[in-house]
Amino acid sequence: MSSFEFKVACEGGLARIDLNRPEEGNALTRDMMVMLAQLIAELGANADNRVIVIEARGPQFCRGRDGRGENRTGFSPYEVRTKMMGPVLGVYEAINDVALPVVALVQGPAIGFGTALAGGCDITLASDAARFSFTEIKHGIAPTLAMSAVMSKVPQKALAYMIYSGEELSAEEAMTFGLVSRVYPQASFAASANKLVTDLASRPRLHLETIKKYQRHSAGLSAAMAAEYAGTLLALVR
Repeated sequence: MSSFEFKVACEGGLARIDLNRPEEGNALTRDMMVMLAQLIAELGANADNRVIVIEARGPQFCRGRDGRGENRTGFSPYEVRTKMMGPVLGVYEAINDVALPVVALVQGPAIGFGTALAGGCDITLASDAARFSFTEIKHGIAPTLAMSAVMSKVPQKALAYMIYSGEELSAEEAMTFGLVSRVYPQASFAASANKLVTDLASRPRLHLETIKKYQRHSAGLSAAMAAEYAGTLLALVR
């Protein structure tokens, strides 16, 4: 898979990443996850970009991780952590750490890593044909990595239900759980989602960076400290 490349298009402040594996349900290998994390960081560092979009073609958004051919026989615990877990966590960290808002456009089902990838983005727009599930428990896996991607976005009771049940949620149900920001009819999904991200990309980059920085760093502050931080950031921007 060393020759694999994500499909990338940058125009008008929008940096669009197409997962580019529709024939494989847009499932990603660990090597591809490393590439995706690096790509997100690189696009965020480009001053011409203001919004990063993660999208996919085909009937599925991302059916999860492509683990075919993997073999961890003889790995030490450290190697399992760095070589097996590291690439997955690296994607979540890249989305969180990049200065720009990251928007997922979910046109179809997202499973496991796919749900974590979509839900971990700053904004998640979904077609009413999209479905979301963490099915790891059905395969004997405790999905703590996926949980880490969405813990700050999904209430604990809702997340526990998804994880323990392994049940599939509709796009509307996922929105009530906090995984999805907005649901559009499938027939108008592309037009509606593209209008929103295009409008967002027309905003000044400094404003978008400031909003994400505040949202990322203020969650654990007291009300007084959150207000003080908000005032300081706004004073610097203005």
